[in-house]
Amino acid sequence: MFENFDVKEWASLKDYSTIKIGGKARWLIFPKNALEVKKILKILKKNNLKYFILGNGSNTLFDDNGYDGVIISLKKLNKIEFDGDCVYSDAGVNLFVLGQKLKMHGLSGLEFCHGIPASLGGFVYMNGGCFGHEIGEFVEEVLVLRDDKIITLKKDQLKFSYRKSNLQDCVILKVLLKLTQNSPEIVKENMDNYYDKKKASQPCDLPSLGSIFKAVYGDKTIYVSKMIDTLGLKGVKIGEAEISNKHAGFIVNTGNATSKDFKDLIALIQKELAKVNVYPELEIIMLEK
Repeated sequence: MFENFDVKEWASLKDYSTIKIGGKARWLIFPKNALEVKKILKILKKNNLKYFILGNGSNTLFDDNGYDGVIISLKKLNKIEFDGDCVYSDAGVNLFVLGQKLKMHGLSGLEFCHGIPASLGGFVYMNGGCFGHEIGEFVEEVLVLRDDKIITLKKDQLKFSYRKSNLQDCVILKVLLKLTQNSPEIVKENMDNYYDKKKASQPCDLPSLGSIFKAVYGDKTIYVSKMIDTLGLKGVKIGEAEISNKHAGFIVNTGNATSKDFKDLIALIQKELAKVNVYPELEIIMLEK
């Protein structure tokens, strides 16, 4: 069925998630271009197979029991093109790799992403951000697969909000970014400054999925990590999953944590937050078998 593609059967998913948790996938496919993605999805629909589109796995928790469908990894969609202050990048490009290329070309704007282990497509999909910036600020257009057609969505067709986009029914293939010309030295300095802030405040030395909960907006903004800290939950462990002592918004894998450890710890946090009437949305994806 997938003999014409780069495919692995019964691949260990813990190797494809930054939290290093997960069982095996029935199929893990690595398309090399947009047309292969389109062909793969056609096969999946014809055979009524469930699937999941995977970037760098930096916000995806796989189940210990694995996934009995098809994981489509976009890692091999990794080309980057430059045209003045514009960058046309495949969705599978890692943000660290993109940042190094931008530094070489003296392009500024995305320095805040330095140190985030996401793919560009996944980051755009969720309108990821930090330090007062979101990726959506810099997106000019997106090439997507929607309803079996490869189309380009222009800036005025894109709707970005806090950790959301209107790309939820698409497979993101390429992204056009508009940045600002600067010197490589200044870009590097900015990148280093942002990364130093991350290392000072986040558990960059342990496997995690980044921030677990979205902020809660209403009459006043509730930053959930601060609430978790206030409730005295820092350092609480279930199995080998732990609420980070460095940043209460992160759950880290201290050794061989399981998805059950992770989910039970999330449930514990949610139970404690409910006692103070705080009900945040998850920022991560928990993929069930």
